[in-house]
Amino acid sequence: MGCVTVTTVPDPRVGSTAAPGAAPVAGVVPSPDRRRRRHLRWRVVLGVSVVALLGAELVLAAPTLEGALTALGGEQPWWIAAAALAEATSMDLFARMRRRLLATTGVRVRMRDALATVYVANAVHLTVPGGAAFSTAYVYRWMRERGAGAAAATWTFVRGGLISTSALAALAVAGSLLVGTGSGVPALVLEAVLMVALVASARRLRRRPDLALVAGRRLLLWVNAVLRRPPTRGVDAFEDLVRQLRVVRPGARDWTAAAAYGVGNWVFDGACLAAAAAAVGTPGLSVHVLVIAYTAGMAASGISLLPGGIGVVDTTMVLVMVAGGIPAAAALPAVLLYRLISVVAVVAAGWGVAAAQARRTGRRAAVSRRPERGRR
Repeated sequence: MGCVTVTTVPDPRVGSTAAPGAAPVAGVVPSPDRRRRRHLRWRVVLGVSVVALLGAELVLAAPTLEGALTALGGEQPWWIAAAALAEATSMDLFARMRRRLLATTGVRVRMRDALATVYVANAVHLTVPGGAAFSTAYVYRWMRERGAGAAAATWTFVRGGLISTSALAALAVAGSLLVGTGSGVPALVLEAVLMVALVASARRLRRRPDLALVAGRRLLLWVNAVLRRPPTRGVDAFEDLVRQLRVVRPGARDWTAAAAYGVGNWVFDGACLAAAAAAVGTPGLSVHVLVIAYTAGMAASGISLLPGGIGVVDTTMVLVMVAGGIPAAAALPAVLLYRLISVVAVVAAGWGVAAAQARRTGRRAAVSRRPERGRR
């Protein structure tokens, strides 16, 4: 689906309750075997929690999945394959956008690594309650582990979110223009102004970083005076933030490529819905109805309290299609099949990637322990 998202593994370095620098005390520092058992218990608890959450969500989504599976029977398999390919392309383009934005900070990552992270983050985002926070933390930690500073990682998130939001707004405006209304034009103009302002600010700060330092110091002095704090509080952290931002050097080609990837992410996700409608033979689905139904569903996903927008997204898309003249009995199977591919399949792939990563991490840890045992 149009993307954003976590498995939390206890840090193997944590295990001593002694004060930093204190000498090891018998009974205080857990043995390696005890730490391994503790990690295993955490993994078991995490696995049971994920299975329980997925089970609960499958029960809630049982009518949706049943209808989607019914739609699969006897329909056109080539269109189903096209829908799956479109969704895979959407995920790939989102990973490319994040990878390109991260590269502007000087951090280079493999495409395979970036794509795996996108799948895992989306699985967390779509299945775990409060998944948006967990998936964001997961991706943030992934970027930091690959050398991105705190400022660079945060700015990558901000720019990626702005590009994705602007791209979805552009699709919504395109849908409104296709039906002969211009209600979305002001929103698109606002998004364009914000994008231009961000690019201009980035170029200005890159050429004159002293401006940010002067303005930031003055602001900190004022805040510290209001809060009655020492005048220099936070100055060192702010100067370090500015130093990190100096390495961020996005050019016109970087912005263009990232924007193209962001638009493509939504377009191919919408193409998955179109292919799903073709697979189940939805009659009378015009381009403008498809675009409006898709963008309305994606906008509604942000207000759903259930993971993956279960119920809200489906209902919104079906209602828009019905308002566009499509019978509910014909609109529902298309939406159900789209959700089966864009949510269930993506979640399954994401947790599969997470399991594979956990196995590789466990094997590396086992290999790293073997020489120590040999020396003993």
